[in-house]
Amino acid sequence: MSMFSRVRLVVLIAVMIGLVLPGNGAAADKKKVKRSGVRGKVLMHGTNEPVEKAYVYAYVGKIESRAAAMGIIGITDYVSHGSAEDGSFSLELPPGEYYVVARKRANGANWGPLYRGDFYDHTIGQKSIRVRKGRYYECTFNLRELEEPMFFQGLTAAEKITDTGVKGRLLNEEGEHVPGTFVIAYRDDDMQRVPDFASTLTDDDGYYTLYLPEGGKYYLAARFYAMKMPQQGEPFARYEGSDDHSVDVPDGTFVEGIDMTLSPYDGSPPEGMHPAH
Repeated sequence: MSMFSRVRLVVLIAVMIGLVLPGNGAAADKKKVKRSGVRGKVLMHGTNEPVEKAYVYAYVGKIESRAAAMGIIGITDYVSHGSAEDGSFSLELPPGEYYVVARKRANGANWGPLYRGDFYDHTIGQKSIRVRKGRYYECTFNLRELEEPMFFQGLTAAEKITDTGVKGRLLNEEGEHVPGTFVIAYRDDDMQRVPDFASTLTDDDGYYTLYLPEGGKYYLAARFYAMKMPQQGEPFARYEGSDDHSVDVPDGTFVEGIDMTLSPYDGSPPEGMHPAH
């Protein structure tokens, strides 16, 4: 056999071996990392009808999640794609602890404050879940329509209507209403900490309701975010109807007409307010 024929034979054998032996792709398949996360279905409460284009949000399970039990405040850490026509969803997450909630906004967006007419389920998010390596946490959300109020106390949230509180309107410097904003209340003049209470989100006309558990003296401010220090350019105000920014609220009564004008926060700590640690 000539040298040329031998070379051709060696090449042919090499090609045949290459076709038989597993290649890099097959080896990669064997080493494929198992994914983890949360998955399940989003249904409508009461009817169990599947909900399409709802979003599931995951907050890392730590106190800095800012009212993660309700999932209303702060930027989410992870968000799913919109749920499918049959209500199914899947959100890939690294192993760890999370608070998870589901929402469907009437405007179709997957971000921003919730308004009347939007739908939500925050019951699963009232405690953290654990996502384990290579496994999916299975859960079902049952959406309810959002109605007044959203009532917050510290980092614990609950829905609660009382017969005591404050009502008013938030406007900007041009006199236009400011929707999707909170009024926050403190029991004392120490306004450098997390607020004790927050109002419902202002509606499309800028109106809010602040439900309080009892009468007393409360110190008021208005914020776009309720649970963290003002950010540069964020709409911000303190109540200017009294020298110390307070309102006296009789028990069993709503004090009405407590309006505030918001202006962009300039980045310097307001008097009496300092970043919380």
